[in-house]
Amino acid sequence: MLATADVGSLPIEDDFNGNRKNVDRAILDKVSLGLDYPCYPQLPGSSANPMNMGLQFLIPLAKTDSSIQIKGEEAELLSDEIKSPSGPVGVERAEYFAGFIRARGLSSRAKGIKACVTGPFTLASYLSRKNLMTCGASKPQVIKSLAQALSRSCRRLSELGFDLINVDEPFLSVMLGRRVLFNYDERFVVETLDAVISGISSLSAIHVCGMVTPLVRKVLLESKVDIVDHEFAGSPANLRAYTREDLERSGKFLAYGCISSVKPQLEPVEQISASLRNALKTFGPRIIVKPDCGFGGLLGVPGAYELVLKKLKNMVDAAQLVGAAG
Repeated sequence: MLATADVGSLPIEDDFNGNRKNVDRAILDKVSLGLDYPCYPQLPGSSANPMNMGLQFLIPLAKTDSSIQIKGEEAELLSDEIKSPSGPVGVERAEYFAGFIRARGLSSRAKGIKACVTGPFTLASYLSRKNLMTCGASKPQVIKSLAQALSRSCRRLSELGFDLINVDEPFLSVMLGRRVLFNYDERFVVETLDAVISGISSLSAIHVCGMVTPLVRKVLLESKVDIVDHEFAGSPANLRAYTREDLERSGKFLAYGCISSVKPQLEPVEQISASLRNALKTFGPRIIVKPDCGFGGLLGVPGAYELVLKKLKNMVDAAQLVGAAG
């Protein structure tokens, strides 16, 4: 059977600090779709109440460290010396999700539950991000401090019973291009990623959007992560990024993005099934089925939420169809 998962975000406004009507709806809808590993909802905020994958972790950090200052959607780095918090940060939504699933008796509806954590390089890129070459990601001490903080968050998620912890690192597709930006050593990148997932008993994944460059491939294959996670619907060139031998030799699985997270069109089951069969032929059976990325960017598109649910349902149906056929 082909296991299915979602990435996290949906095109519905975050109300976690309000009545949580949207959050609860998103949880129930994800579980009802038949996803094997539904991820806790990581919903986009509004202009009045900004929220994104960076702010979810930077806002609680800023409350304990004056070197980070939040102004609306922007996070400024006032000092390179970030004090690592004593406890986990950014896990409140995951804690609520795990408790909600248990309280509603929904645990048996899925094989497991998934959590997403913004990785240290991507999180650092949100700090003073107006200038790429001087943003927080250019400062190794900032990266190390964030990795230490995020490792505590991952351990907390593992303790909560999350079966899969996904470290989201879209910034790596920028940082690991023809060369490593900021003169970082490749080993530094590998060791930093490994530090985030150290000490967890859950399966680990790293998600990198866009094209998988040779450097991204090299770093992820050398890392200790269990699952490499990429886009294929929107980046078909990634079919050449790995070989079946790469996955088998490294013992890794591939999270295969098979539906677009940016196009507001419904992919038919037949189209998704053909993509999955091609993936199995190319990479072998070590495949996890998922969308390219999160759907939060479709917020504001008329009917986007209902469309996304249909896209995910077609994905689940296609995975079951192809998996049953062997």
